[in-house]
Amino acid sequence: MAVDASADGRDEYFRCRADLLGPSRMRLLTGSELVTVATTIYGSPDFFSLYGIPASQMTERGLRIFGRTAIECSVDSYAVSLADELAARYSKRFGAAATPGFVADLFCGSGNIAYHIGRHLAVPTHAVELDPLIHRATQHNFSLVEVDIDLVHGDYQELLRTLAPRSPHDIYIIEPPWGPAYTEQGLDLTATSPPVPDILANIRRSRMGEPFLAVIKTNDQIANNSLRTCFYDAQHLASIIPAPVGPIGVNMNFYLYRVLT
Repeated sequence: MAVDASADGRDEYFRCRADLLGPSRMRLLTGSELVTVATTIYGSPDFFSLYGIPASQMTERGLRIFGRTAIECSVDSYAVSLADELAARYSKRFGAAATPGFVADLFCGSGNIAYHIGRHLAVPTHAVELDPLIHRATQHNFSLVEVDIDLVHGDYQELLRTLAPRSPHDIYIIEPPWGPAYTEQGLDLTATSPPVPDILANIRRSRMGEPFLAVIKTNDQIANNSLRTCFYDAQHLASIIPAPVGPIGVNMNFYLYRVLT
C-alpha cells in the first residue's frame, strides 16, 4: 500500500485523529463513517478490519465501534503479524512443548490483539478495559465473533491481582492510553497514562519472582529514547514492524521482551 507522506495526507490524518479522540470519542460510528475513517487513516477501507471483519461490513455484522476505538485499535494486519511472530518464536526459541500459561491484555480497547494472539496460541486469554462503554461494546463484539476471552471491566491492576503466574512464558500486552505522551517529537512511553515503567513494576509485583514476556505497542517515532528507558533491564526478543501505511509518526510497531523480576 502506498504511503501518503505529503503534508496534506498528514494533516488530514491528524484532523481525523483529533475528531475521533475529541467530539466523536464516545460516539458509535456509522458504516459510512467507518469507511471514511479507514480511507483517511489507512488509505483503503479494506485495510481497516477487526476480528476478520472489514470496515465496510462492521455495522452490517453488528459490530459497535466508537470513535476512540477506531483510532486506538490494532487492525487485523498488525495483530496477525504479531500473533504469527509469537507463535513462530514459541516453537523456535522455547521449544514445541513451551506454551504460555495465559495471555493478558491489560488495556484491551477493541481486544483485537488478544483475539488474534489467543487464537494463534490456543491459550487462556484475559482482557481488561476500564471504560464502561468500551467494555460493553467489546463484550458485545466478542459475542458476535464467538471468541472465548475472559473480559472484565476494571483497572488493569485488578486483573493482575487475580492472575497468579502459570508459566515463565505468560504474555502481557501493554498499550496504555497515550494522551499527552503522543507529541510531534514522538511517543514518550514514560508519559503514558499510566506510565509504562509503573505498569511493568506492577506486573513484576504480581509475578512473585517469576519472569514473563511483555509485548508493547508503539508508533514508529519514539521520543526521548523512552522504549530503552522502560525496558533497560529486559531482554529484547523481537521487533515486529508492519509495513507502513501512513507518514512517519502514525504507523504501529510492536516489541517483545523477556522480563526478569
